[in-house]
Amino acid sequence: MNAVSIDFILSGLIYIVLIYFMIRLSKKKRNSDNDDDNDGGISIAGPPKIDLPPGVCLPDDPIRRIKEEPEEIYV
Repeated sequence: MNAVSIDFILSGLIYIVLIYFMIRLSKKKRNSDNDDDNDGGISIAGPPKIDLPPGVCLPDDPIRRIKEEPEEIYV
């Protein structure tokens, strides 16, 4: 046997061993995930609520119209 054929055989064996370990590790991860929230095991959280000072709003916020109450006139 020449050196090239030995290299091919060893490379093939290493390839088979790596694939075997990848399959075993991926099965362990998949079976240990027992969350039944139907989102693939990833928790989905919205953006954090930011405490802004009065009068400051984010660009995505809807515009709030402040209703002005009529002034009371005393006669």
